[in-house]
Amino acid sequence: MKSSRVFLTAVAVSVVGTSIAAAARVDFKDPRRALGREGNIRVDAELGQDTVSASSPLTVTYQIQNLSTSTIAVADKIAETDFDPDSQTITLSIGSEIPPGPNMPHLVTTNPGETRVLTAGALVHVAVPNVQTRWTAVPKYVQVKVTVLRDVTAFSKFIEEQTRTTSPVALPKEMFDHWVESTDSVFLNTIPVYWKNESRRGTADSNQPAGTD
Repeated sequence: MKSSRVFLTAVAVSVVGTSIAAAARVDFKDPRRALGREGNIRVDAELGQDTVSASSPLTVTYQIQNLSTSTIAVADKIAETDFDPDSQTITLSIGSEIPPGPNMPHLVTTNPGETRVLTAGALVHVAVPNVQTRWTAVPKYVQVKVTVLRDVTAFSKFIEEQTRTTSPVALPKEMFDHWVESTDSVFLNTIPVYWKNESRRGTADSNQPAGTD
């Protein structure tokens, strides 16, 4: 990770998830679509917007195609963003390379040969000076990253338990290493976005292509 990489406070919120739940379909002709493939897992994604601001939600509809011979899973309720000023790229990360706590996150499985469409969203907070120059680093691209569990065999009983209860399902400490060893991340190609400047009161001052004065 670069030293200049800035981690942004970003939380997947239910409001965001609700707003995009009805649009669970990837438009393959949309210019906001991206594609990524890692081995026999293919992910297509479509951004819900082409304009971002310092405090805007970032939403995505993504399609996982499992071309492997094993069932895979994604922690679909986990989504966060971070911003790399060097590349001017916001990364929207879905899933988790490390279990986020003592309980197992909600997992959605995709069987061999199956295609599943899901939605995700997170809030982004980008610290950009009110007075900008052509050298000010503002978001210019969005990249979607989806982390999947390639081997869910060891987690099958916990996944089954999740279907039977709304209570948190504890994840034994000995399963943490197995989780880390089983994850694989799919990086999609970057998608250009527009940057919307906002005044201190939160009103838009301009809406121009990212990276311009």
